[in-house]
Amino acid sequence: MNMKYTLTVLLLMACHIATAQKGILNGVVSSKKNGETIAGAGVYPLSDKTSGTASDMDGHYELELNAGEQTIVCAITGMKADTFKVTVRSGEIITRNIYLYSNSKNLDVVVVSASKYEQRLEDITVSMEVLKPTLIEDRNTVNITSVLEQTPGVNILDQEPQIRGGSGFSFGVGSRVATLIDGLPILTGDAGRTDWQFIPIENIEQVEIIKGASSVLFGSSALSGTINFRTAYPKERYHTYLRTYGGLYDTPANKEAKWWSGPANFSGLNFQHSQKINNFDLVIGGNGLYDHGYIGPPVYVASLPFQDTSINSNDVASRWGRMNFNMRYRFKKVEGLAVGLNGNFMQSHSNFSLVWGNDSSGIYSAFPKTMTLTDSKQFYLDPFVSYLSKGGVSHHLRARTFYSDNDNGNNQSNKTNVYTVEYRVNKEFVNFGKLNVTAGAYYNQSFSSATLYAGSGKDKNTLENYAAFVQLEKKLIKRLTMSAGFREEYFEMNNGESVVKPILRAGLNYKLSEGTFLRASYGQGYRYPTIAEKYIRTSAGGITIFSNPDVEPETSWNAEAGVKQGFKIGSFMGFADLSFFQQQYQNTIEYIYAIWSPDSAGFKFVNTGNTRVKGLEFSLMGEGKPVRDINLMVIAGYTYLLPQSLDPDYVFATDNPSTDFTPTPLTYSNTSTDTTDNILKYRFQHLAKADAEITWKFISIGYSIRYYSFMKNIDKTFYDLDQPYLLPTGIKSYRQKHDKGYVIHDLRAAVKLNKTFKASFLINNVANTEYSLRPLKIEAPRTYTVQLVADF
Repeated sequence: MNMKYTLTVLLLMACHIATAQKGILNGVVSSKKNGETIAGAGVYPLSDKTSGTASDMDGHYELELNAGEQTIVCAITGMKADTFKVTVRSGEIITRNIYLYSNSKNLDVVVVSASKYEQRLEDITVSMEVLKPTLIEDRNTVNITSVLEQTPGVNILDQEPQIRGGSGFSFGVGSRVATLIDGLPILTGDAGRTDWQFIPIENIEQVEIIKGASSVLFGSSALSGTINFRTAYPKERYHTYLRTYGGLYDTPANKEAKWWSGPANFSGLNFQHSQKINNFDLVIGGNGLYDHGYIGPPVYVASLPFQDTSINSNDVASRWGRMNFNMRYRFKKVEGLAVGLNGNFMQSHSNFSLVWGNDSSGIYSAFPKTMTLTDSKQFYLDPFVSYLSKGGVSHHLRARTFYSDNDNGNNQSNKTNVYTVEYRVNKEFVNFGKLNVTAGAYYNQSFSSATLYAGSGKDKNTLENYAAFVQLEKKLIKRLTMSAGFREEYFEMNNGESVVKPILRAGLNYKLSEGTFLRASYGQGYRYPTIAEKYIRTSAGGITIFSNPDVEPETSWNAEAGVKQGFKIGSFMGFADLSFFQQQYQNTIEYIYAIWSPDSAGFKFVNTGNTRVKGLEFSLMGEGKPVRDINLMVIAGYTYLLPQSLDPDYVFATDNPSTDFTPTPLTYSNTSTDTTDNILKYRFQHLAKADAEITWKFISIGYSIRYYSFMKNIDKTFYDLDQPYLLPTGIKSYRQKHDKGYVIHDLRAAVKLNKTFKASFLINNVANTEYSLRPLKIEAPRTYTVQLVADF
């Protein structure tokens, strides 16, 4: 008994002595530049990197240390590491606030989309462009597509995103670019398309665009790339932002095509307020718009047996209102724990014109029965939980409920519900040579209710997607970083058809010298067909749309090699980037017109075989003062593409005429208008873009230019249907007259009236060029806009 008592006393004394030989170091990690607290900064003793901690949501850290002199390191991506010494006494609490400086040797850009954790832009292994909110404001962005259109290698073809020619045009169905808000998809559950007006442009932290297959981290639809909109949370000081604007469409260069009388005006208001209230973060914002529009109601076509008088000039005007919020609560008693709810609500009225009235006087109007008016209600709610442990393990659980109700009339209305849940964990293992591990699980379920998709045999359809993923990044040597990722996908349509698909990616980044970074990457892509691609069945303007339940998933792979060079001229810093890439697609899905039943012709989604896109791209971005008192911001780039069919004579389908006719095999060759070099349909081979803004004192002047080469190849169907009693659009003669490509110029000027107010004047399409990017759809004539911004 005495022996047990003695051992117990000795053990307690040992514990007390061990505790007494330790002290506590705590404080707050902040930015030296603006004083804002920094979350996720690693703080650790140099003698034992495994015993460190990480700053919480408020920048606070606490570290238990052995007594004696200790060398402490504080580091985070994009900032210079801070190293200092402290003398720790037993039982003592030492407070030491840490201030970090930005890494000024290169432009300070931090991204999360490449690996789902924060990295410096120059350290990633893929091609990425980053757009800041200043560009959104300066260009008076009403619809985010106008800013995306200015990005090298990216173009929006009548609301459909293309990245490096990875997709053609499929009439708003089946995007091959994953569109995300805060890392979760915002594509509609039935057709896989993005409603760009729904993006909360007044609360954007930054836009991150990945070029190339990104399916390992972002799943189906990321076949040729990803666009991720990161929303903002409050800074240390409250912020209120108001933007109001008004403008006019000018008379088109082709004056006889002007269908409106009086002013064709547009106007709108954006607002946002963000504030920290103790441990509660709040952001609220909204947007309202009226747009008269430049595409008019259907024209009268004398040769047709039907007309369309149901739509008038007032109907084609667009109107929408949107409200959004971000809320987050950071727990005091549980350091690193935060919960929140984000939301976005919109109601809108808009039109979609599929085919212009004709190629002359009706080019700014619609063809009979090809314009759709939509009254839409949409919302999403994003509950989330995040936890950053003292050991630096980051946990994120985020969900989304996305509802869309589109009243299109003509028995084409649809309702969808999309439910998404993702859990993600991230940890950097310092003792394994800075091995960063990101892993997670993902679930997405889409419900659709619409007679439009009765090709499945019922009005209600369901698509489910389960996935698990892991990505590793490690510095193999001081200058070489390697990344590798794996994803397992499972899809199930209508509780029946199912498929399992593994996806891989890998990449290397080598720091050749200070500011010079070489990279190489390989990634696979996978896209399961949407509900619309399989089951849509409808008609418009005498054109029938056929369902195809047998359409197969698309797959792809992407390989790239590139170099990124940082530069500094005075205090002007930026990156120049050159990349060579190749993307190859299997089972490419296209929208093909043919006689699909003996008594009717129309469109159907079918797999058309294997394709390839090769090319190169040069881009440049920079910001700062190249000379005293002059600030310059630049984003520019040139993209060359060689998009080709690999087997132009491959028979991907056979039509189904009446018994009096012989069925026709369908190939790339006999469905294309121009088979020279086997160029794919609806692609631009040359894209050049630049945007620059110079600011001197309180005056800013900005200029944008975009060049699109001639789109060589489109569906031969539109030429064949260009007949008086079918679809007399004049498309063939128009393309023969406009075969040199287009150059579009925009100008803007702004004056900062005082610390709060800034006024701007903008002219888009300065030369009033009549141009068409998507065949049978004309782009806007010259516009004039006046904008007033209040920022306080």
